[in-house]
Amino acid sequence: MHRPSASTRITLATAAILFFIATLSYRSSFSLSTTIIPFSTAGTACQIWPDSPELSLKQLQYQDCENKTVSPQLGDVSVLGNPDRCLVASSRLDQYRPVPGRNWTEVRWGQVQRQCAARKARISPLEHHTHHVWRQPVEPQQEETAPKEMGERVAVVLRTWDNYEYTENRLAWLRALIAETVLQRDENYEVYFLVHVKDADVDLEDDVVYDQVLQETVPEEFRDMALLFNQRTLEAWYPLVEQHSAQEQMYQALQIFSQKFQQYDYIWQLEMDLRFTGHVHDTLQSATSFARARSRRNLWERNGRFYIPGLHNNSYDAFSDAVDAEIGDTGVWGPAYTSEFVPQGPQPPSRLRWNWGVGEEADLISFMPMIDPQGTDWVYEYNIHGFADGPETPRRVAIVSITRSSRRLLQLMSEAQQERGQWIVSEASPETFALLHGLKAVTVPHPIYFNNDTDAEELDANINRGPPHTKAGGGSPSMLYTMHGWADGPWWDSSYWFTAETAAEMWKAYLDGEPLPPMMLHPVKEK
Repeated sequence: MHRPSASTRITLATAAILFFIATLSYRSSFSLSTTIIPFSTAGTACQIWPDSPELSLKQLQYQDCENKTVSPQLGDVSVLGNPDRCLVASSRLDQYRPVPGRNWTEVRWGQVQRQCAARKARISPLEHHTHHVWRQPVEPQQEETAPKEMGERVAVVLRTWDNYEYTENRLAWLRALIAETVLQRDENYEVYFLVHVKDADVDLEDDVVYDQVLQETVPEEFRDMALLFNQRTLEAWYPLVEQHSAQEQMYQALQIFSQKFQQYDYIWQLEMDLRFTGHVHDTLQSATSFARARSRRNLWERNGRFYIPGLHNNSYDAFSDAVDAEIGDTGVWGPAYTSEFVPQGPQPPSRLRWNWGVGEEADLISFMPMIDPQGTDWVYEYNIHGFADGPETPRRVAIVSITRSSRRLLQLMSEAQQERGQWIVSEASPETFALLHGLKAVTVPHPIYFNNDTDAEELDANINRGPPHTKAGGGSPSMLYTMHGWADGPWWDSSYWFTAETAAEMWKAYLDGEPLPPMMLHPVKEK
């Protein structure tokens, strides 16, 4: 196949960049102004069908939705992207449905991603065979495979089950998610499926059995990026831990992933019923940038409450100032102390250094407040094992296990479970270990909508009624399931929680053409 010369490739890249600049001012005749955003100028290696340019993916369309959408009752749209630009759903998803000439069963998304990474000079396309690495013993001192000057590498891990139903709507979404995350931006992202096989008696150490289960449970196009595990896998890794269910230990498989694929500095854990109304890569990058810019001063106290813009003139800075004024110099500074525990995080400087942490990557990013479970009546309040101080151990919990964790944090969690038998339930695991090790953890105040007319003061009285260090906690907070059942609260009408139907309703409206700014909707159980 003919390959253009280096000078030709440079000329083409320059032309593409000029085209991108020109498109920023393009206006269509739609009722809402529309911007056409071309894909990254990554070249043919970042195309799904590099030898068939006529099958290239179409450009994305953005609508100018300023003053066209309702403001969220919680959080700030700008932490996930531009609140005045709404990505058109049809431009994202329609091209990933069955269309003439595109046979999706011929696509190998893992190979496409590795080709893209190789073009970016991040890795060799033969850096690893995914299944081989996953099923081999961990090398204790495995070296980094990417030099740091290339930048951090990020894995996006989709958590799924072996009986997950891959409908056409879900397949279109997954294809769009992979393309937006990896192909359309020049960053070090790769996407994986982590598949939980429910039958604990299946011997996934047997190559024949593993391959058979993979073929039976994962669509052909995703198999070279899918990794299988079951309870037997987790028991072998963590024999000192008594529970291995997804509810109890959602992060164990992710901990194993971080041990097997040590080239990734950070790992996003996403659920299959999460939807983004904004560009996936841009949303994750925006959340990362927000977290990086946060100071550690009173960070845990900010993490422990909901940001209600209606109470702070729509200013997160004003919210932060209010927390500082309330907490002063009494907030968590460095690791929280507990007996017989050696923190591995950085030594905190003098409290006079109020901007400590600004510019530091967060070891943990979450999207719900990280609250103190003590005194909440949470059903897992007393579920803590292997810690000298038992239930008095300082802890934090954040509902919904959609997070970004550093490899450092995941390995500290893994070490504690393997060597000391220290463990807590899923939604308290990374939060608590970050607190005890003195690592930077940030709650991103993403926009959350409620399908009701609750005003800011009433909402605050319901969801921020705990003590100062954990305002979203306290006795029986409505976002938790308590030992006495559900507490009264607004969450059944919210766009982001672990149950309820509002998220699915908003996603359907988005698919039907309603402009929505960058948001995270969960759960969406569309078929």
